[in-house]
Amino acid sequence: MLEPAARPRRRTLLVSLVAVGLLIAATALTVSWFTDLRTLVRVLESGRWPWIAAAIATLAVYFLAYALLYRLGFAVVGVPSRTWSLVPVMFAGLFVNLMVPTGAGAAALFVDDAVRRGQNGARATIGFVLVLLLDLLTVVPFVAWGMAFLVHEGMFEPWQLLAALAFVMYLVLLVVLIALSRSRQASVCRVLGWSYRAIHRALGWIRVRGPAADWPARTAAGFADAAGAIVANPGRLALAGLWGIVIHLLNAFGLWLFVRGFGAHVPIGGLIAAFALGIVLLVIAAIPQLAPLAQAFMTATFISLGVAAGPAVAATLAFRGLTLGLPMVLGLPFAWRIGRLGTRPTRVRAWRARAADGHRG
Repeated sequence: MLEPAARPRRRTLLVSLVAVGLLIAATALTVSWFTDLRTLVRVLESGRWPWIAAAIATLAVYFLAYALLYRLGFAVVGVPSRTWSLVPVMFAGLFVNLMVPTGAGAAALFVDDAVRRGQNGARATIGFVLVLLLDLLTVVPFVAWGMAFLVHEGMFEPWQLLAALAFVMYLVLLVVLIALSRSRQASVCRVLGWSYRAIHRALGWIRVRGPAADWPARTAAGFADAAGAIVANPGRLALAGLWGIVIHLLNAFGLWLFVRGFGAHVPIGGLIAAFALGIVLLVIAAIPQLAPLAQAFMTATFISLGVAAGPAVAATLAFRGLTLGLPMVLGLPFAWRIGRLGTRPTRVRAWRARAADGHRG
């Protein structure tokens, strides 16, 4: 019979294994759609490893740069933090998001981390939303560039327009939420109440501690002040926005290095189109296990540009494998390290207190 404290850990591991299994299975299906295993292995073996090593290093820098974006975003709303201390929280949040499609898990982790450091939870919440908004807004130029290239080359499809419109609608929703926080606090509170219930339902599956019951009211009350801090700090906001563009450039550069590493050449406009559509599809898909569909469309874009199927699959598989695989490898231990998965913080403190008493005795 399992101890009560061991049951949440077992459930977390089971959910993690199921999520990872679905992701691997979907990836295998998309790979088999374009090429066979023997061809893929041959392409991987013939890869130019200096280029591939450079791609891996670039994406490692990308993750560090992404943590810095969180620090810059939190600084806009007056929540000081350190980049290195945000790295484990970021990876833990990315891991949780692989199992919780709403993205609420990552928000709860960042906000709880800020509160533990003595910062304002409402400001941390709007800071998290601001980073998400900056991340998506700064990809818009890449989407426009990619769409223009596809139109110019006669490769534009109706589904691409629908995907872009869904992406824009999601952006508008985030902007409206921030804008209303200054004039319609009651409406924001109601929306946050719905979010609060969704967060608890989602986080209950993986035993991640959710926010307190008064979180909607406290957050809505603090949103206006935090939104005012955004307006009062245009310089910090501009710096965070510029850094958002930098991290997308790093990410796209990593994809280009993988393409070259597997012996393929692609025009820069085509690379941007595949990269931007991959992000758009990841955002609107919502469910992380549908990420291989974004990989499939990236692969199809490369093939339509004249890249052979083997190198196209290898490049997108390596790119997505690293950007999704690294959070899976590092995210779970980081999540346990910061005490959010598998056990309740109150139980952890009680266990430590009993252990300390026993040690003194």
